Amino acid sequence: MIENVGAELKKYLEGKPFFSALLSFDMIILYVSVALMLLGDIISLGSFINALIFYVFMLGIVLCLANSNFQALMIGLGGRAVIAIVNLFQGFFWEYGGYLSWSALFALLIYGYFAYASYNKTLKKA
Repeated sequence: MIENVGAELKKYLEGKPFFSALLSFDMIILYVSVALMLLGDIISLGSFINALIFYVFMLGIVLCLANSNFQALMIGLGGRAVIAIVNLFQGFFWEYGGYLSWSALFALLIYGYFAYASYNKTLKKA
């Protein structure tokens, strides 16, 4: 079922000149945005840059979904889930001592689930 959504999404994006050029760079966009998110957790990049990186990350997810590149989705979403684990432990152990970051917990659950679903899709393809 998700393959049908991805095929229709690819047809739609190929009709747009900007997105059709970006379709071949789906993995690069996703991986670079995850790496920049990790860098943003280590050093302060500013809220505007972090928001821009998040939107580029979402664009990478859409492009990988359009290309049915579930292995790249698995790695990218898994990387984002690892970043959520780091944020969860950061708040719990270092920042305030005993502070539970609900946003990091929900991000871990959501991105972790979709990484697992992409993993299952990758296994079914092989």
